[in-house]
Amino acid sequence: MSLNNFIMQKGFIGCLPAIIIAVALSILMGIGINEGIGRYYEECVFETDDVLGCMLSVANEPEPEGAATATGIYSFKGYSVNMTLNIPLEGGAVTGSVSGTCDGKIKGTFDGKNNGAISGKMSGTCDPFFVNIPASATFGGIVNKDGKVVPISFDGKATGYSHSGSMSLSY
Repeated sequence: MSLNNFIMQKGFIGCLPAIIIAVALSILMGIGINEGIGRYYEECVFETDDVLGCMLSVANEPEPEGAATATGIYSFKGYSVNMTLNIPLEGGAVTGSVSGTCDGKIKGTFDGKNNGAISGKMSGTCDPFFVNIPASATFGGIVNKDGKVVPISFDGKATGYSHSGSMSLSY
């Protein structure tokens, strides 16, 4: 009996579409789970009370009144991120975001003084290889109101990797 006759007799051909559909669904589920994990680390890692509510209501926080929006780009080994900080110039809670190779949210504080201290933490994901990897960083620096620049230093980590650097944002 030839292999072709064996396959036709046993009905293996009828299973092929089901196997293809099952593999395709498995791949789509993997992509969906990867995106869900990425969204959680980008949007909800700071929220500790209602994770499900956070996941369902991904909303942009409005810029506080009397605030400056400082932006800058950090590049490293061919990867780059765009950082945006919403800084209340009289001092208070700092919010912001990171986008590019890494995506996430920023929360911190500013003391309100010229050349005053700004610090905070970033949390999100990086996807240099199309897989969302949880990442976080802490940062600190100053807000130079006269020069409208915000030089910061940061220490970041992702699964199995850490990096320190500095950058300057302007507004």
